[in-house]
Amino acid sequence: MFELATTMPLAIAYAVIGVGDMQEALDLWVGRFGMEVVVRQSGDDPELARAWNLPGDGIVDQALLRTPGVKDGGIHLVKFRDPGPAVRDGASPTALLPKSIDVAVRDIEARYAELKDAGYQFRSKVGAFETEQRQKVFEVHMTGHDGINVVLVEQPGQLEPASSRGYGVAPLIVAISPDNRLEAEFLQHVLGLEELMHNRFGGPSVERTIGLPPGASLDVRILGARSRVFGRIELVQYEGVASENRYPRAVAPARGQLSVTYFVDDLARIVSRAAGHVSDLGRVASIYGRARMATLTTPAGLRIHLVESP
Repeated sequence: MFELATTMPLAIAYAVIGVGDMQEALDLWVGRFGMEVVVRQSGDDPELARAWNLPGDGIVDQALLRTPGVKDGGIHLVKFRDPGPAVRDGASPTALLPKSIDVAVRDIEARYAELKDAGYQFRSKVGAFETEQRQKVFEVHMTGHDGINVVLVEQPGQLEPASSRGYGVAPLIVAISPDNRLEAEFLQHVLGLEELMHNRFGGPSVERTIGLPPGASLDVRILGARSRVFGRIELVQYEGVASENRYPRAVAPARGQLSVTYFVDDLARIVSRAAGHVSDLGRVASIYGRARMATLTTPAGLRIHLVESP
């Protein structure tokens, strides 16, 4: 349906999260996970606020965070003057929304125990599954601040970079899509992302684990750049299930996981390929610096902020 584009390899620079309590969020990402603060900006960010359809004083505090030594997969925490409801409040497991943030860990059982002792809530104990390449993967889902879903993942045969505390944020940002083929083709066409993996999962064990009805299945695709380990997108489609669309809620000033930001070399080319799906904001002075910006909306409804690198 879409002609594939060829661009410089792209990775997500930041996942944008709306927060109700900035210190609570920093306690998790910096205090627990060991991320470093790249930029901290208290006070108004009027041009970014207006770009996000807020009043000029609608943003009151921000922080850009990265795992030490890793340029991609960072976290952008934003506190709004009048925070809205959490995107995931009352959502079903199969709702269409920005789903979760993966965190690569070392010694997942120890990380699970220390976070549980600190009062964080988990949906289950550590589980394991095997990929088609017969690699063992361990993971557990944790509820973070503002209703976000954090997935701790350990792949003993493929250790991703981690902080001194044993956490690496974020190899994957997960988004739910009603049509993975269309969503993947759009991201390949507009951003030039590669489809790095495509698997389908089904059967009674998957149905029980996720809470799917009999006969339902999952289509899972990972898109990004082979040369960039962090900052990839995982698209998940629940097949045979009616899903509520929560993407209209995932917009400022809501709390929780809202969108992702890419830094790009040639914004004009991307804007021309995304006709009908993009809002060109012109040059904007913000926490990202002064640069040309645009906001892209995928067919599923995921918002992607594009910032042209100097």
